[in-house]
Parts: sequence; structure tokens; C-alpha cells
Amino acid sequence: MSVREVWQLTRELLEATALPWPAEEREARLVQVDELLREREEWLRKLRPPYSEEEQELGREIVAWNREIEARLRQVRDEIGSDLRITEAKRQANARYVHPYEQPLSFDGMFYDKRR
Repeated sequence: MSVREVWQLTRELLEATALPWPAEEREARLVQVDELLREREEWLRKLRPPYSEEEQELGREIVAWNREIEARLRQVRDEIGSDLRITEAKRQANARYVHPYEQPLSFDGMFYDKRR
């Protein structure tokens, strides 16, 4: 029964996306989630109607879990984006500290008169 396999993989995916995601575990967990998504995609392609009442109930549960999984993955994406912004800001601050005179000069407030 393919629906049962999709349900099982979705449940594993729900557990794999459980929050929080510590930064040191992030890469390993992303690999695990990617593998589960690929495997589940293969099973989803095999699904063919008609579905029994039990399979329909499992399908409703899968849809509900998918919403939760998507919300968790969005949160992880936002955390990664925040970490990247912080890292970039630190890199720029360090570059300005190490090479303070390599930054372009600011020309704010300067007036250039073209008339002669």
C-alpha cells in the first residue's frame, strides 16, 4: 500500500524537522530531510486512485503534517538567512577594521559646479 509508505515517510519527515535546529546539527539534518523528501517524492509518483477509506484518512493526516513541515522548514530558512546576514555584517566590520582606508570616501554634501 503506497499511501502507508508516504504516511510513514511523512511522519519521519515531521520528526526530522522538529525544532529547534542547533547550528552545529543543521547541515546533517538538512541532508536527512532532503533524503526523506526525495524518497517520499518517489512514493508519491506511485500513488493511484481509488483510495480506501483508511487511505483517505491517512491522506488527510499527511496533508496536515505537510503544513506543519512547511512551517518548520520556513522557520529554519529564516534562521539560516539571519545567520548569513549576521556573518556578512561581521565580515564587513572586520574588513573595515583591518583596512580602514580602503573604503571609498563619502561624497555626501559635496557640490560640483559645472560652470566656469
